[in-house]
Amino acid sequence: MDSGAAFYVKQGSIYILKLVGDIRYTMGCALGDFLDNLFTRTDYDDIIVDLTEAHSIDSTSLGLLAKIANFNQRRFSHKTTLLSTNPDVNQILDTMGFYDIFTIRDTGAAITAALQPLADQGPCKDELTRIVFEAHQTLSGLNARNQEAFRGVIEQLRVKLDGG
Repeated sequence: MDSGAAFYVKQGSIYILKLVGDIRYTMGCALGDFLDNLFTRTDYDDIIVDLTEAHSIDSTSLGLLAKIANFNQRRFSHKTTLLSTNPDVNQILDTMGFYDIFTIRDTGAAITAALQPLADQGPCKDELTRIVFEAHQTLSGLNARNQEAFRGVIEQLRVKLDGG
């Protein structure tokens, strides 16, 4: 699978977010909208992220996942479980500091309910710039290495958002 796809399912009191294929910033609007909606709900007590079928993942998507980890820690006072079996993806997770904010397991989830695709809102250029900016800010907040790595990207996006 060359392009990425995102699915979710609610099993009992847990939401599972499953990302498949190449996970890119172009999925940012659908993923961002899904998370914004999910974070307002109260009908669950955990979120699990399943990357077992992800081939690659970019920094915007990583920032959105970090947002989930931050939310779960604030709301439920525990780390988010992230499932990942791809060594390349695991290397990226390690480099970004995800082992500090997630409980990462190298196994797949037993998903018993039918996966639902995330709604695709189509092009959302203005909103996507904001989502990419916020995702990189979240990623930068994880550690000094990320802060340095994404400083230029954040500054460029800030100028773009300010209309300059």
